[in-house]
Amino acid sequence: MKAILAGILAALAIAVCAAVVLDNEFQKSAADRFQTEGVRL
Repeated sequence: MKAILAGILAALAIAVCAAVVLDNEFQKSAADRFQTEGVRL
């Protein structure tokens, strides 16, 4: 039973960390993502 709870807590911690990293590092608005010399939104 302890192993199952430890696995659930580990999966939860990994999911939260991944969500924070993806939201802060890789999430960009469309204006930031597609802004180039030729095209500006």
